[in-house]
Amino acid sequence: MAPQSISVYLNNALKPTPELVELDGEATLPDVIRDMPEDVTGHFVALDPTVAHDIEAAWKRVMILNATQVLYTFTYDAGTGKFSAHKR
Repeated sequence: MAPQSISVYLNNALKPTPELVELDGEATLPDVIRDMPEDVTGHFVALDPTVAHDIEAAWKRVMILNATQVLYTFTYDAGTGKFSAHKR
C-alpha cells in the first residue's frame, strides 16, 4: 500500500503534525465514518528522530487517518516505528 499523509496530535495540541504512514493490510480506508475500522495498524515512513522522540514521550497521542476525521488513540513502538490505533 502506498504511503498516506495523516494528522498526529500530541498532548492536546491544537494543530496537527502531518506525517506519512503505511497501513497494514491490502484494503484502503473507507470514506464513510460508520465504516471506519475499530483498529488500525501500520508504521511511520521516514519519521524525523525529533518527532519520533516527541511521539514516544507524549502522554496523549491521537491521529486522524483520512477525511472522515475519525479520531484514533494510538500506541507507538520507537524500536520498529510501528503504531497500533484504536477508534475513540
